[in-house]
Amino acid sequence: MAVEAQTRKRGAGRWAFPAALAWSAGVALLALAWAAEVLPHPFSRAGAVNIGAVLNAFDPVVGSAFMLALGALGTACGAVLVRAPAGVAGRAASVTALLIAGMIVLVPMQGALLTLLGYTPVVIVAGWAIPGLPSSYVEYVTSAENLFLVYCALGAVLWGVSGLVGLRLQRDACTSCGRAEGRTREHEERVRAAALRTGRIAVAVAVASSLVYPSIRIPWLFGYYPGLGGEEGFAPDTGTLIIGMGLASGAMGGAVLMLGLVQRWGVRFPRWMVGLAGRRVPVSLAVVPATLVALALVSLGKVVLAAWLTGRFYTASAPGGVDAVHEAAFGSMLVWGAALAVATGAYWIRRRAECTTCGEGFPESFR
Repeated sequence: MAVEAQTRKRGAGRWAFPAALAWSAGVALLALAWAAEVLPHPFSRAGAVNIGAVLNAFDPVVGSAFMLALGALGTACGAVLVRAPAGVAGRAASVTALLIAGMIVLVPMQGALLTLLGYTPVVIVAGWAIPGLPSSYVEYVTSAENLFLVYCALGAVLWGVSGLVGLRLQRDACTSCGRAEGRTREHEERVRAAALRTGRIAVAVAVASSLVYPSIRIPWLFGYYPGLGGEEGFAPDTGTLIIGMGLASGAMGGAVLMLGLVQRWGVRFPRWMVGLAGRRVPVSLAVVPATLVALALVSLGKVVLAAWLTGRFYTASAPGGVDAVHEAAFGSMLVWGAALAVATGAYWIRRRAECTTCGEGFPESFR
């Protein structure tokens, strides 16, 4: 039984290795197809540089070459993790896996992912009020650029998980929950308390950052347009106003939902939720969407860092030109995304109960 438990402990999560390997092989094949002009290229829209599409600032050949190199590196790294995840080679491959995940987020991923996430509920709720919006949305989502963007988001997750699992194997921890053997209840409670403290700080930063964007959209209702040339230089039509208010409302709704990462109602459903009141909130229900949103926010927020280096600002072509307040609102998304990622990780650590793989851990405390 002990041998079987040890095998389960070291085997859980290793599905990520072949999955990440397949993702990288797929990227390499895509790069070759782009170079041969067999498939439409996702790096040709120069305007996407303004939302963090770094590779779009160069000739499409550069984008193909970068993704081919990244795919080759990932294929080699994935092969090592699949065949020999232990030892020096495994440790180097695990660190490389995390670096690959970071490179995916910082280079090919861009702010259109946040647009996809933000516009989806707007289209569902208000699509009927804006003629042509649903069909335009479908066309937008299925473009080569955005399909590849979703593929990159998948790759960032797969390589991130692969790196974590690989490092857990190096220290002989459970590849599912990350715990080493012999943890006492006292140690577990200390870890959870530290995670709660860290989560509270991260959520405070994330909430403050999330309110910056609504602060430049809500004034539209009163005839003021910060960062868009002032009252006389810009006036949104009905569709633009609805979308702007929808995105601002989404940001404010996100601020409320983030509080659940450190509040009791983020662990147990609150009383007013009929049929669910008092039941345990599934960890994945909070962690999965929060992780995806954090990736999207960082992908868009990094555009300001790129703009400082290239001079290509998001509002450069808007009435009145570059506006520091407007750019700061988009830059705040980088802080928001990073803080949300930390808060999500802290929430996951705090919510870990007994591990079904290794048997370590204790029932979670509902606080």
